[in-house]
This record gives sequence, C-alpha cells and structure tokens, in this order.
Amino acid sequence: MDALTIEPMRERHLDAVLAIERRLFPTPWTEGMFRQEIEDNVLSRSAVAVHDGAVVGYLVAWFVHDEVHLLNVAVEPDHQRRGFGRRLVADLIARARAEQRTLVTLEVRVGNDSARRLYESFGFVAAGRRRRYYRDTGEDADVMLLDLHDEGSRREEGP
Repeated sequence: MDALTIEPMRERHLDAVLAIERRLFPTPWTEGMFRQEIEDNVLSRSAVAVHDGAVVGYLVAWFVHDEVHLLNVAVEPDHQRRGFGRRLVADLIARARAEQRTLVTLEVRVGNDSARRLYESFGFVAAGRRRRYYRDTGEDADVMLLDLHDEGSRREEGP
C-alpha cells in the first residue's frame, strides 16, 4: 500500500469529506454537521485518511467517559477495498486503548455485509438491533461492541 496517513479532520479537509459523504450516502451529513464535529464538539475525534495528498476517507467518533462511539466511517468509492477503512478503524482502536477506554460501540446497517465483516475482524460482536434506525431507508441497524479488555479484540489492529 502506498503511503497513507491518518490525521485529525480540519476545516481544510471539509470539501473532500463532503464529496465522499455525498457520493456514498442517500442522506449525507451537512457541512454544518461536520463543522460542529471539528470546531465545537469536545467529545468528537474526527480523522481523515490521506493518500498521495488527497483525502480518501474519514471517520467520526465520540470519546465519552470510558467509551468510544463510532458514528461514521467512509472511504471514497474509487479507493475502497485497499485497506484504508481498516486503517481508520485500527487507528481509532489504538487511540481508544492509549486513552484507556474500555469499549467501542457502533451501529451498522443490517445489509452492510462488508462493514460487518470489517468490524468483526477487529473483534466487534453484535449486541442488539435498533429497528428502523436509518431514517433515509427505514433499515434496521445492528449494535456492535468491542470490549477493549478482551485480548481477542487485538487480533487485527495493525495496519
């Protein structure tokens, strides 16, 4: 894999992040929502994946007490299946461990098999279902958890 860096999301990244968001999601986050994450939300730890000088993916997560909640992770379609999403998630888990957090949670669309496989490869397990969670499609979401005290959850952390 060519050089990939993970860095905090900043205002200069917003145009690229919004382009990815609009390309991937039927109801994309707005610029204001991303700005709030990077400017105002003290819980938010948003990051971008930069490859050859271009933003190819991003992640939004909240660090709340001893837990981390992964809200959004996305990779530009032309750069998918190259390990960039894996690197974003691995970086998040490493940061959570470094800050001695105990749990990472997320919701994933029940029909998103590739995302589910990615999360399971890190040790996430399904813990419940939120019915009609996604307003844009009415699709259910599975809640997935990663116990950071579980040694089995360390299996795929590397880049």
